[in-house]
Amino acid sequence: RILDRSNYKIGKDNLGMSSENIKNLENIISAPHGIILVTGPTGSGKSTTLYTILGELNDINKNIVTVEDPVEYSMDGINQVNVNSKVGLTFAAGLRSILRQDPDVVMVGEMRDSETAEIGIRAAITGHLVLSTLHTNDAPSSVIRLIDMGVEPFLVATAIKGVIAQRLVRRICPSCKEAYEGDEAERKLLNLNSDDKVTLHRGKGCASCNYTGYSGRLGVYEIMNVDREIKDLIIKSNNPEELKDEAVKKGMKTLSDSCRELVLKGETTMEEMMKIIFMDNL
Repeated sequence: RILDRSNYKIGKDNLGMSSENIKNLENIISAPHGIILVTGPTGSGKSTTLYTILGELNDINKNIVTVEDPVEYSMDGINQVNVNSKVGLTFAAGLRSILRQDPDVVMVGEMRDSETAEIGIRAAITGHLVLSTLHTNDAPSSVIRLIDMGVEPFLVATAIKGVIAQRLVRRICPSCKEAYEGDEAERKLLNLNSDDKVTLHRGKGCASCNYTGYSGRLGVYEIMNVDREIKDLIIKSNNPEELKDEAVKKGMKTLSDSCRELVLKGETTMEEMMKIIFMDNL
């Protein structure tokens, strides 16, 4: 794929997260050890988030090593290894080799199989901070995915510090942005009262945006902090809905919640929010 190789220099304040989610992210990445997962479909911005976290953690006193397929952005001060399955250098083999170097932080491009997941989890509970990605619809489902891959629930619960689920939505073109009053169906989707008036926005379409009404993209995030109660639930239950309910009780904003905020701020459209709601309810 074609990559903008300057993207990894994006700071956490420029990821498009709410101030609340930035605090959640800071809390998660401050952990000295454990595993942090970034989850979402292909093309949802996971690599940008991972590299941003690496940039935040990058320190002359830290030994940071990555194993990737392929290395997408070269970063000063970080040892980066390319997976090469033709010579037996898989994620699992690369991770084993990396751990012999006693790194402080390890980034594994993707938890592709049970072997990689098991090694990554065990590294996380033996003093390493491990970053990786999965392909799941939301944050709680990624925890269940690890268990489905064969990792014991108590190991997952012990290791995991937090999960960042994300999507990308299209940003309304600023050159042709127009306001309109939301109808009853839109108010309902935004969790507003039927008699509440709400001003929404859309792009009319212009030469600047090639008549699409959109220009650029925005990140939508769901950050699950894994505290003691959620760890206990991971051990007792393999139901992602129960995990989600508990996380929401503790203040987690779902992907749908985060996208609603962007709609109400006039940054994206109801059309884009509907895609997020549909995926969130699969």
